[in-house]
Amino acid sequence: MLTICGFVGSLFLLSPVMTVLVLLAGIPTLVAQTVLSRQRARMFWDIGPVERREIFYGQLLTDVAAAKEIRAFGIGAFLRDRMSAQRHTANLAKREVDRREVRVQTGLSLLAAVVSGGGLVWAVLSAGRGGFTIGDVTVFAAAVTGVQSALATLAAEVARAHQALLMFGHYLAVITAGPDLSVAAASVALPPLRNGIELRDVWFRYSDDHPWVLRGISLTVPHGKALGLVGLNGAGKSTLVKLLCRLYDPTRGTILWDGVDIRAVDPAELRRRISAVFQDYMDYDMTAAENIGLGDLSLLRDRGRVRAAAERAGVHDRITELPEGYDTMLSRIFFTESDKDDPGTGVVLSGGQWQRLALARAFLRDRCDLMILDEPSAGLDAQAEHEIHASLREYRAGRTSLLISHRLGAVREADEIVVLHDGQVVERGDHDALIRLGGEYARLFTLQASSYQAVAP
Repeated sequence: MLTICGFVGSLFLLSPVMTVLVLLAGIPTLVAQTVLSRQRARMFWDIGPVERREIFYGQLLTDVAAAKEIRAFGIGAFLRDRMSAQRHTANLAKREVDRREVRVQTGLSLLAAVVSGGGLVWAVLSAGRGGFTIGDVTVFAAAVTGVQSALATLAAEVARAHQALLMFGHYLAVITAGPDLSVAAASVALPPLRNGIELRDVWFRYSDDHPWVLRGISLTVPHGKALGLVGLNGAGKSTLVKLLCRLYDPTRGTILWDGVDIRAVDPAELRRRISAVFQDYMDYDMTAAENIGLGDLSLLRDRGRVRAAAERAGVHDRITELPEGYDTMLSRIFFTESDKDDPGTGVVLSGGQWQRLALARAFLRDRCDLMILDEPSAGLDAQAEHEIHASLREYRAGRTSLLISHRLGAVREADEIVVLHDGQVVERGDHDALIRLGGEYARLFTLQASSYQAVAP
């Protein structure tokens, strides 16, 4: 702006008309640059999903967990082609904007050349008629060039600022998005669980366009008792767990914790009172101690409590055999080429050992009011499954717990078993009562048991 004002003052003394023409010629530059900045911001917004898919395929191709299937099925080239196609699509979008910008900049440059060239010819002719001195022509040429250059720079900076603000709007759209769950302005304190958790006519679906997952569920998880939850895939078992952890709120109905609606409670406080083992548990690229300590961060450095949880989960002996014991890194993603053969840089556990670590994380939260076990032994062999359930029975004694398993033998000792079908409670009672009933539970139990019975020749 200082440059423009200085040169415009000099140019105005020589020719007010040329001053106006030069300034007017800068307006198309500002407009064109602003339009280009909007188009580039829109392009970045549009190719965001494309670039995320490219990242997905790239991560899949370098993921150890996916390596077996990728190699066994020979799909590496297919996935790489998918990744390259996404990159090609993003490049095409960027290239189209670049080409448009080149065309616009070329037109703007021609306009500037016409204005400055025409002005210079006019100034030279004026000098030939005695209207301008050689010094006037020199100042005129410098002023026109200076004003045009400063105007172009100013337009480019305004356009860049405009694009940055548009992109910043995308950022604001993310960080100012409302919470997925409504949080009460004044949260209600969550009392210690003394009576139980009640689901009262709970309905749930993930959106208005989705079918109902739960349909009028009413049941109680009594304090100090174990409730078993069984049913076919899609019956709504895992969704019910998500509602209890308040990852979602019921579409209709209420969930009461000793009479307190959990929607009135701070979700973080509710989750601190729940311990859980999910069937899709996590493997953390951290040390063995940290993998267990994440279950309760306040005990992360309490090696005694961490070890006790590992012993209860039956993984302590395996951890002590590792090169650095509990301080062994349970990952191989951080090593370098020079130390890739050094086991001290990291160790990879088997699936069953990882599952025991997940159980140890849950055991570390022994001060919680509710324990949720969602297929806690799905990946274990028969002996390990027996050991884990024996440990769980001892741990659950006198505790409020919810057991979910497709292996009905794992829930037969629950105080009450609830059978879900198509999002509804169809049966409830203890194991013996449900067997005598001869309904869905008895059918599924008999079907599973038949696999272990001798087959007549």
